[in-house]
Amino acid sequence: MPQTNTYIDFADGPPATPRARATLDADRYTSRAFMAREWDGMWTRSWLLAGLECDLREPGDYFVFDIGRESIIVTRTEEGALSAVYNACQHRGNRIMTNERGSVPAIACPYHGWTYELDGKLRSVPDSERFIQGLPCESLSLKPVLVESWGGLVWINMDLEAGPLSEFLGVVQEQLAPFRFEDMVLVSDQTVCLDANWKTCIDNFNEQYHVDFIHPQHASFVDCCNAGNELWPYGHRRVLVEGYVTNPRYGTPEEVPPILQAAIRPLGLDPADFRGRVPDIRKAVQQRKREVGKALGFDYSGFTDDQVSDVLQYDLFPNVIMTIKPEELWVMRPRPHPTDPDKCFFDKWTLRIDVPADKARGLSLVGDPKMAPAETQARPERDVFTQEDVIAGTHSMTITIDQDIHLLRDMQAGMHSRGFGRAWLNEDEARVQHFHDWLDIWLDGSALARRSAGAKAAE
Repeated sequence: MPQTNTYIDFADGPPATPRARATLDADRYTSRAFMAREWDGMWTRSWLLAGLECDLREPGDYFVFDIGRESIIVTRTEEGALSAVYNACQHRGNRIMTNERGSVPAIACPYHGWTYELDGKLRSVPDSERFIQGLPCESLSLKPVLVESWGGLVWINMDLEAGPLSEFLGVVQEQLAPFRFEDMVLVSDQTVCLDANWKTCIDNFNEQYHVDFIHPQHASFVDCCNAGNELWPYGHRRVLVEGYVTNPRYGTPEEVPPILQAAIRPLGLDPADFRGRVPDIRKAVQQRKREVGKALGFDYSGFTDDQVSDVLQYDLFPNVIMTIKPEELWVMRPRPHPTDPDKCFFDKWTLRIDVPADKARGLSLVGDPKMAPAETQARPERDVFTQEDVIAGTHSMTITIDQDIHLLRDMQAGMHSRGFGRAWLNEDEARVQHFHDWLDIWLDGSALARRSAGAKAAE
């Protein structure tokens, strides 16, 4: 059975089906002119994932979100609310915060000492009497951007007239509510610098067509060839992939493959029991996870059987890739380079449920029970490295992503060839096409018009 592609409208919003099909020519990935169009038409108008709410637990906690040439300070105010402001002092434009995150009593510019409240309101100015033109607080406070949180994730929007995050995400919030990302613990924070356009990364994670060729290990534990793709308004996408199965394209093995053996042993399942009946493993895992979860203190009752065993990937426009299981979440986010369309920064956060393993019985819901931490650990520092570090084997983002990184720079380089004109996609690359179709809608300004029309129709 081939992959399926289904367009699904939100209850309140524009239709999911684009009006036109985008052409994926080389300039889309390589030209500075297209990069400028993206900045003006999309990055500064769409909701963007800025960071993790766990970094903003107490008043005064902050993190800095860098996107393109822009920098945003996100804080927890004294009142417990979230605030987001541009990271630019109103005196002479100095970038105020240079650390990634921390805690401060106020936002103070290191250059001339202008100080702002945690919500960006101007508090004090040294030698204020020397400003004979006055210091109007309203116009000299830090400039705000919209900020909201959902699922332990913090989002910003530089368009002050944008609709709410809930309208933008639609059914996504409801569908992912059972996973309770806000209760998960950050265990890894990584950023790799890539010689590839940010959309080259997005395209890579938006199709399974390449899996058989650069991820051969996947045939041993997931069925990518029969995935179901769902295509939503604003450019969002979802793919559902069955887990704890083997790829039927290559026949059913008699013995349980080694990768699948390693996945079921921490649940107390013996691979020898499934010799000759590998297809039974998925159902056995669905039942066994509920039993082990009850013993270890994790409740699966809010999940369907499919959610217990399978892998969901949500691709939220423009640049969020979420690989989701009840026990673990990967949040991946390619960010554009400030000036070079041939480069980007690829972030990956790994979050896991805070449930200890039973080392005595060798049971764990995530990871090797011998290696699993017994208690919540301190927040990991962000590890920043290059694609050359990954290729050399000194850094890893898991074997699958490492394999992708090996190819991404070659994909980007090939787009500069006189021998390449535009991409030629098949139906299994529908999520790639949908993303670019909606990117065009954002760039021509009609995404916001369609959003407004949808909101009015809902009224």
